[in-house]
This record gives sequence, structure tokens and C-alpha cells, in this order.
Amino acid sequence: MMLKDELNAENGSFLLELRTYLNWNHDSFINLLTELNKECKRTKENLNLSRDTASGIWYISDFIKNWTEHQNFPKEFAEEYYEKAYELINDLAYTYFMAESPYESDSEIENKINQLKMVYNDI
Repeated sequence: MMLKDELNAENGSFLLELRTYLNWNHDSFINLLTELNKECKRTKENLNLSRDTASGIWYISDFIKNWTEHQNFPKEFAEEYYEKAYELINDLAYTYFMAESPYESDSEIENKINQLKMVYNDI
């Protein structure tokens, strides 16, 4: 699924499942992170960003954490998983808007996405 579809909460998107069904779909979340990382790389040198994409990224950087930290949201994973997930969303939003990684190496975000992907596989 493309980033635009994810940000617009299209059928099969992480956001649609999260909001409508209170379901944190790990595979869809990894797809969202991967697509967002691709967008960060694609737009790194751009001075002008798409308002639609920017508003979607700004929205998810706050919404995902706030929605899932509610006491009634069913938590399937360990708290550490969610903390890493929230950190990645914030890091990718920072990377998108600031056109630089919060880490010394641009590949560090990819490594963190892969680590989160593997954490789920170990559960």
C-alpha cells in the first residue's frame, strides 16, 4: 500500500484498522513506516513539500500515540514495542519536515524499522 493510501486511511491501511477496529496491525504499521521512510528519502532535497502528505504525516505523528495510549485501547504487544513504534513515527516525521535524520546515519531509521519488525516476529 502506498503512503498516500495509508495517510488517507484507505481500505487495508494501518490507520483505518487502528481507528475503526481498534486493531494495531503490525504488518500494516511496518508498511506505513517503510513508505514514510521512502517519502523522506524522495523529498529530502525538495524545498516544497506536498501539503496533503505533510498534513497526513503531521496528523499521524500525534494521532497514533494518543489513540493507542487510551486506557481502553487493547494492547497486544509489550509496552516497549509501542514506545519504539512511537519513537519511529516521530523520527520519521522529523526527518520528513527537517530533511535530515535525527541520527548520525540515514540508515539508522531503516535499522530501527527492521528491529521493530523482528521484535514482532519473536513474540
